[in-house]
Amino acid sequence: MMTIAGITLPETAVWANETAYGQPMAAVETDLAGTDRVYYGSENRNLEIYIPATESGMKRDDVIALCRIAADRSAVHAEINGREFSVRFASDSSAIELKPVRAKQTQAGDDSYYGTIRLLEV
Repeated sequence: MMTIAGITLPETAVWANETAYGQPMAAVETDLAGTDRVYYGSENRNLEIYIPATESGMKRDDVIALCRIAADRSAVHAEINGREFSVRFASDSSAIELKPVRAKQTQAGDDSYYGTIRLLEV
């Protein structure tokens, strides 16, 4: 079960980058002499949640609630795969990329959405 700020995500939600979480981040740069320099940064603390396109996906009302919480920019509680985190939504515009499963002119509150939610552990 996954929850973000008290909002329960659908059973089909997947922690997409679970194996990369906590790994040291590195960057490689080649200097003018052709030598590669490897820079190691802090651990990867990004959490990426993927919700597949199914009729039991994320409901529109929950998507709107998550967007409001993300706009607040404050830390929230999340439980993902039995682990608890204090998180914030990613600061760029791609923090919540959720789209309706069925394309139609107007969306209802119980329509399903799919896509990605990007969080940062704080």
